[in-house]
Amino acid sequence: MDFLIVGPLNGHDKRLKGLVEVTSPDITIAFGPMNLSRPLTLKRTWFYIHGKEKDFEILSKSDGVDFMSRIFKYKNIYFCGLSGIFHPQTYKFTRKEWAKRNKGKFPKKDMGYIFNEDILALFATFEKLKIPKVNIFVSMLSPENKLLKEIVETINPDYCIYPSKRFQKFKEGTTKYIGIEDAQSFNGKYIIHF
Repeated sequence: MDFLIVGPLNGHDKRLKGLVEVTSPDITIAFGPMNLSRPLTLKRTWFYIHGKEKDFEILSKSDGVDFMSRIFKYKNIYFCGLSGIFHPQTYKFTRKEWAKRNKGKFPKKDMGYIFNEDILALFATFEKLKIPKVNIFVSMLSPENKLLKEIVETINPDYCIYPSKRFQKFKEGTTKYIGIEDAQSFNGKYIIHF
């Protein structure tokens, strides 16, 4: 069973289609920003972590599934993600609280950020499932980020995958950290075989 994880697409949807065609994975995961000019249709099971997108509407019309803060199971493998990018303020607030801080309106420019309810939803789902760990966790958070450290401590993933300017691979405790480059790069993909 293979999981294909692809770095930030940035409009390179043909690259993703080519990688899927060549590797024929069971599950495909792509990082944002996707920045698609038209909806992306792969006609197979794929998931994405959105970033600061130019057009969320185009993305919503694609046939991929936004991780949001959900945990999925495929055969005996649990995988999850946290959609959005880190902002040192937004993750402390719910969207409703954030809107109150902005004269009662939620700023459109803040749509791609991680908020407190996203983190709480991930933790609540993990607790509800009563599983000791997840196998794969993907997010836009870097290994140095204190929020990522809290998440890893809670859900104990085997793999923690994130976008990086250069390819990285290291192990901390029982978790393997893998930083993958943009999709168009040679190191913009990673395959996990179970």
